[in-house]
Amino acid sequence: MNAPLNVPLDAPLDAPLDASIIAPINSYKEVYLDVADRIGRNLCRDAIWDGARCNWLGWSMEAVNQNWMPAYRSFAGDLYAGTSGIALFLAELYQFSADKQQKRVLEAALNQALSLSDKMQGAARNGFYAGSSGFAYVLVRIGTLLQNQALIARGLQEMASLTNQAPDALFIDVIGGSAGAIPAMLKLGLEHQRPDFITLAQTHGDYLLAHASKSDAGWSWETMHVPGQKHLTGHSHGVAGIVTALLELYRATGEKCYLDGASEGLRYERSLFSVQHNNWPDLRIMDASQTDAPPVYNLAWCHGAPGIGLSRLRNVALMPDDAMLMQELHAAIQTTANSLMAPWVHGMGNFSLCHGACGNADLMIMAGQYLQRPDLSQVAEKVGQEGWQHYGQSDMPWPCGVAGTGETPNLMLGTAGIGHFYLRLYNPEAVPSVLIVTPPEKVG
Repeated sequence: MNAPLNVPLDAPLDAPLDASIIAPINSYKEVYLDVADRIGRNLCRDAIWDGARCNWLGWSMEAVNQNWMPAYRSFAGDLYAGTSGIALFLAELYQFSADKQQKRVLEAALNQALSLSDKMQGAARNGFYAGSSGFAYVLVRIGTLLQNQALIARGLQEMASLTNQAPDALFIDVIGGSAGAIPAMLKLGLEHQRPDFITLAQTHGDYLLAHASKSDAGWSWETMHVPGQKHLTGHSHGVAGIVTALLELYRATGEKCYLDGASEGLRYERSLFSVQHNNWPDLRIMDASQTDAPPVYNLAWCHGAPGIGLSRLRNVALMPDDAMLMQELHAAIQTTANSLMAPWVHGMGNFSLCHGACGNADLMIMAGQYLQRPDLSQVAEKVGQEGWQHYGQSDMPWPCGVAGTGETPNLMLGTAGIGHFYLRLYNPEAVPSVLIVTPPEKVG
C-alpha cells in the first residue's frame, strides 16, 4: 500500500471545477466581509457580561472517563476554544469594520482571558492553541492591530513567563505543547528583538530531539500516550507539526541538529503514505477493542492531508533542496481539493477550522498564493460561496465542529473560526492564518 510518491509537480486537479458554479472572485469580496461581520455582530449579541469582562456559552469537547464528550459550557481563555480566540477574530474583523461594539466586546473577552491566565499551571502553559504561548501571540497580534502598546507589552510578558517552565513529555505536539510553542516564540522573538525567546524555543527544540523515538523508519514522537497506538502522522498531533517546528528553528539558528531531526521525521511520515488513498493515515485508536482495525484516512487540519499540506507548504520554503517535499505538497493539495469540490449538502460535514471545510479550504488559500495557482484559490472561493448560500445570507445556524450538537461560538470549532476564514477570503494578506504560525526571516 505504501510507496514513494510520484505526483507531477504541475499536476492539475483531478476534477477541474465547473466555472459556472463559481462567481468571479472580485464580485464576492464584499459578501465575504459581510458574512464575517454578521458573525461578529452575532458574537457581540450573545456575549454574557460581568463588569468589564465577557464570555459565551457554547459546545466544546470534554474528556470524560477517557472519552471525548460534547459539553455545553462557558469558555476558558485559550485560543482553541476560549475567549482569546474569539477576541482574535473580532480584532481581525475590526480592522475592516471599525465597529465600536466589536472593539468593546473583544477587549472584554481579553479581560476574561487575562482573569483566567494565572489559573493554568504546569507544562500545559507552554501550549499554543491550549496554553500561554498562544495567549501571548494573541495579545501581541491584537495589540498590533489596535496600536495598543500596553497589550503588546503584556503579550511579551506572557511569553517571558514561560522561561522557567520546562518542556514536558506529555505536551509536545502543536495543539498543546512544544511544537506549537516554538514558531510563536520565534515569531515574537524575531519581531520584537527578544533573543531570550529564541533561546526558549531552542530549549523546546532540544527537548523534542532528545525525546524522539528512533527506528529504521525514521524518527517519531509519542504525543497521545495511548497504549498500543503507533506514533501519529499529521500536523496538530503528529510528526508533520513537529518537523515544521524543527525546521523553523533551523532557519532561525542555523543549528544543523534541527535540520537532521526534521529530515528523520519526514522519513517516518513518508513511510506511512498511502498511494491508494493519496493521504497519510490517522493512526489514533478511537476504540480500544479495535486495535487491529485498518487505518482511516481523514481529511482535516488536525489529521490528514489538509494539515500535512499546510506543513509541507511551509517546509518547501524552509527546506527547498528536498524535491520530495513538493511531491508531497501536491499530493496533499490534490486530495484536499478533490474532497472540497463536491457540491455542499446539508449534513455532509461542518465548516469548522479544526476538522471542517473552512480549515481544509485555508490550505487552498495559502497554496493558491504561494504557488500562484488560481485554480486552488477558486476551490476556497467555492467553499465560501456555498457557505454564504446555505447559511450566511439566511442567518441559518452554521454547522460547527462538535458532532451531534448545534452552533458554537469559539475559534477552532465554531463561528469565530468560520468568520476568520471569510476574512481570509476577503483579504488574506491582512489576515494571517491561525492554522500555522510563520515567523519572519531571521533578523541581523
